[in-house]
Amino acid sequence: MKGSTIADTAKALSSECGMSVSTISPLLLTEVFDNVEESVVVTDTARRIIYVNSATERLFGYKKSELYGKETKVFYAKEEDFSIQGKKRFNVASKAAAENYRVPYLRADGESFLGLTTGAVMRSKDGDVVGFIGIIRPARSADQSLDTLQKIHNITADVVLNQDQKIHELLKVGLEHFGLEIAIISHIIKKDYIVEYCVDLNEGLEESTVFNIDGTYCVHTLKENKTVGFHYVRESRIKHHPCYESFKLESYIGTPIYLDGGLYGTLNFSSVSPTDPFSKDDYILMESLADTIGYLLFKKKLEEELAALARTDELTGLPNRRATLERLSESIELSLRSGIGLCVLSIDLDHFKSINDTYGHAAGDAALVKFACVASGMGRKSDFCGRLGGEEFLFVLPGIELKSGLEFGNRLRERLKSEPLTLDTGEVITIKISAGLAKFETKESIDSFLARADEAMYAAKQGGRDRVCAHGPT
Repeated sequence: MKGSTIADTAKALSSECGMSVSTISPLLLTEVFDNVEESVVVTDTARRIIYVNSATERLFGYKKSELYGKETKVFYAKEEDFSIQGKKRFNVASKAAAENYRVPYLRADGESFLGLTTGAVMRSKDGDVVGFIGIIRPARSADQSLDTLQKIHNITADVVLNQDQKIHELLKVGLEHFGLEIAIISHIIKKDYIVEYCVDLNEGLEESTVFNIDGTYCVHTLKENKTVGFHYVRESRIKHHPCYESFKLESYIGTPIYLDGGLYGTLNFSSVSPTDPFSKDDYILMESLADTIGYLLFKKKLEEELAALARTDELTGLPNRRATLERLSESIELSLRSGIGLCVLSIDLDHFKSINDTYGHAAGDAALVKFACVASGMGRKSDFCGRLGGEEFLFVLPGIELKSGLEFGNRLRERLKSEPLTLDTGEVITIKISAGLAKFETKESIDSFLARADEAMYAAKQGGRDRVCAHGPT
């Protein structure tokens, strides 16, 4: 309850009493407050307890019968604070408005905790003070929130960690702050709730797991489009939610994450155990954390796009020379480890200079794009074609022998001839290639491997072009 709400409630209850708050019906108090998640305490003018709700029993560890008639001093960790609050607001001469304040409290088992309290005076119809009401909920200290914010700053400013590592570290900080067990960043696509990042202290959840969004608490976060928290689901309005029935998660706090102006997913923390009620500071921290993670996701996306551009041939969209040779190196390592064959096809477009001279460089570019389009549509998922430069291309074919490589090269050659390039002028160009095939030999260098493929390609040129030649017996 916020300050204005408790003030209105106090005013409404006051209208039910005469000269004493004790005349308020216990049934009315129970009806109003027993389903409230926060602790509610109502006292007379001597600060003797006349009513507490069920949340007070859970928070402080006392039974209601143990509290009735006692001073609220029983709740305070320091008797000094009890006196200070009495002088400041809980007295018959009080003019203090309903407001929030923090004070350390003491549970029945001796454990202390910092509580965020909203206190208000209850007055009779004549304006006389007849009692007091307080709403109490645990509050993480300002020092803890500041410490968490400092950790967030340190992680985001770290020049060694990459974006993924920073995100995982931020999830750990969130778990530590809230004292929960599971941290998730979800990516939501239509009805799919994809676990993009997670830290599960019990190691029961894995990244890339997919749920239906309706089966997660995050459906409430998205519906309200803001931070939503439940500290004790069994006693909350969502106790019949499928997520509770399936996983018995008792506590949850989640907030939306936005990227490029649209919804990306959610950031959320949860646990199978109830926790202290979430404070306003916790909600603010969640929004700050979500903004930080959204920024890191944006940076990661930008870095990946820049890396892809740096590895992609701008004209054809194929891997460029650097990317092609890197992937070839990876294929060689795989071949050495597994013992499977590896072939490469060195390809050169026939009469490419003549195309440029006859039809113009735009036509030459169109021919290169046409080749790339046809080549990228052929082969298996493990095969790939890259542009080395000019009209030179390299097709890498893992797991095949020379005979199969020759068959593939000739299929590519025939496909290109069957799909000629038509220029804007209506003129038609048939793209022909000369290709050289080589199979990787154990212990040879990548340069030697490519040189043998080039030798075979030159043999195809010298043999009349529009053909595929192999280096070595087939």
